[in-house]
Amino acid sequence: MDTPTLLFPLEISSQPERPTIRFTAYDRSNGKADQHHIVLPCPQSLAFSDAADFSSIDLGALGGTIASGVENGVGNTVSSTRVTDVLQVAAAKTPSSDTVSFVRKTVVNPNTNTTFKSNRVRNFAFNFKMIARSQQESDVIRSIHSKFRKFTYASQSGGGSNLMLDFPPVWTIRFLDFSSDTDENTFIPKIYSCYLTQVESTFNSDANLYFRDSAPLVVDISLQYQETRALTRNDIDSMDNDVAGRRGIDESGNPRVTPKPTVQNQEAKPTATTPLSSRGRRPRAGARRNIVDRRRG
Repeated sequence: MDTPTLLFPLEISSQPERPTIRFTAYDRSNGKADQHHIVLPCPQSLAFSDAADFSSIDLGALGGTIASGVENGVGNTVSSTRVTDVLQVAAAKTPSSDTVSFVRKTVVNPNTNTTFKSNRVRNFAFNFKMIARSQQESDVIRSIHSKFRKFTYASQSGGGSNLMLDFPPVWTIRFLDFSSDTDENTFIPKIYSCYLTQVESTFNSDANLYFRDSAPLVVDISLQYQETRALTRNDIDSMDNDVAGRRGIDESGNPRVTPKPTVQNQEAKPTATTPLSSRGRRPRAGARRNIVDRRRG
């Protein structure tokens, strides 16, 4: 079930050409995956880090021979290995191997190779400065800030028992562009399902100003997300081809351990109460050009 979408600033609902980012939390506390949407202007300095871990492995003389045999055929490798080479390797395994190696000025080739270990789990950081211009915007800022903070925490499992805890909600993060066919910005890489690992808040960083109802003028929020698992090239291709659906989240709001072969269930979009979701068809060529000129101006 969808909950009302939180938007800031308020006029963003009437600006479909404005690049935005949508955070969706899948809250499972009620036994079903309630979706909570937050839409904010796309922040600056978006950083992506795709990395793989490699290490070195010494195959040694025997390992190098075996590897060569697998690649070229065992018979060819055995016939090409000289008897003197075998004797030198054997001598290198004796107690006096260092002396023999020094006298002959030869060492056994360690056959050092680079081996792949794994891809790293990606992390993302987003920073937002929200400045209230009215009481309504102050209320929206408070709701957005509260929702981010609340969904960082685990909840008690089993009707309030303190024995077990349920995981915090899983999130999806989408960069929106309602002029595209998929409603997503095709120029920014896509993000898999994530956990919100940290929320940092700063009130009135620019000046110590409050409204009459004690609401702060400025609220700075820093968000840290981590994807639910390490990805494979297949996951990247699925997201790029827009077939990843909920980005690894099943119907109950839990992250999948393995990718689903074909995903038909797409993440629900903001409800009809949010004008932003009902806008954004691809503009005509002239309209598109005006949008680009207006941004550059």
